[in-house]
Amino acid sequence: MPSYAAITIYAFGITAFLAGINNLLFPTSALANFDLPSTCLPPNQGNGLAATAMGMYYVLAAWQENRAFFTLTVPMRSVSATVFWSLGGAWRAAGLWEGAGAAITGLALTLDRRRA
Repeated sequence: MPSYAAITIYAFGITAFLAGINNLLFPTSALANFDLPSTCLPPNQGNGLAATAMGMYYVLAAWQENRAFFTLTVPMRSVSATVFWSLGGAWRAAGLWEGAGAAITGLALTLDRRRA
């Protein structure tokens, strides 16, 4: 059975992958969700590619039970949450997703340490 932390990383990776694929398949919808002009399409496509790749990396790390990776995601995702939240509007949803994911992974790491 995977560790609690691995389960959180699997969940984050799968959602990132699906969000990236959705962004690539429906780019104008993604622009509309964040109230971005059509001139943002190229960076939006880059964001979709990055999210897809990130999702694959997270799933691989979870499969490998890469605890160092799990631990390093917590502060990085916390920074991401802060930046997204500060942008306001629809970006707050991304901030909440990142922040909640970081907190849940941090809690899971603590529970795994106590379980071991």
